[in-house]
Amino acid sequence: MTEQLITDYQTRKDRSHEKIRIFLEFLKEETYTDRKNIMRLFAFKDTKSFYSLTNKMVSMGLIQKYVFSSVLGELPLWGITRDGLAIVIKPEDESVPPWFEPSKIKGWGLEHHLFNQTVRLILEEKSATEWINGDRRTFLNRYPKVKHRPDGLITLRNGTKVAIETERYLKTPARYTQIMISHLMARTAEHWFNVIYVLPDAQKKLLLMKYFDAIKILSVNASKITVEQKHRDVFRFYTIDELEAADL
Repeated sequence: MTEQLITDYQTRKDRSHEKIRIFLEFLKEETYTDRKNIMRLFAFKDTKSFYSLTNKMVSMGLIQKYVFSSVLGELPLWGITRDGLAIVIKPEDESVPPWFEPSKIKGWGLEHHLFNQTVRLILEEKSATEWINGDRRTFLNRYPKVKHRPDGLITLRNGTKVAIETERYLKTPARYTQIMISHLMARTAEHWFNVIYVLPDAQKKLLLMKYFDAIKILSVNASKITVEQKHRDVFRFYTIDELEAADL
């Protein structure tokens, strides 16, 4: 009986350490997140498991809790500390990731950041791997000549590397023309092969698709290129709900 208890305790301890490692690896790339995305990361079914993990990590000094306040209300966030980074930093890392500094959070950036994370987690549930945020030094080091940085890169389970664009708010039609050029040039250079746009609802998806449909001519290096179907096929458009249901 004593041996069984020791085994069970060691198993629980190992599982706890693994959850801490997984969470810190996630925050190493994402810096901070919210409860919804943490629950999704671990497939927690109840908040008891969530608070058990986050409270423990806060007490260990590995993460920091911060409540972001706006006119829409309060949103608790959990971000990685320098002590947390020290656990998951590796010799082969190309740069030192940022730690969580609440004073740098802006409302519009917060919404986009969390939406981007949800898209990442949905794709990883579909066996996609090797996520890289487009705003990180790792991306800049690997693709220094790319003019437009996507929100992320990920490799689908079939081995195809795709760029991810999460659009909570749409840009101007002229801006999408330049973005289209950048993505097509990146594809020609074999940096990635498709672009997945993810939008919060069907109406924004429809408007964005119409913006892309309206692009007929691209100016590339002083040359005019007619947009053909093969160019359009590089781009795919999903609402967040459609992405959940998609077979990728």
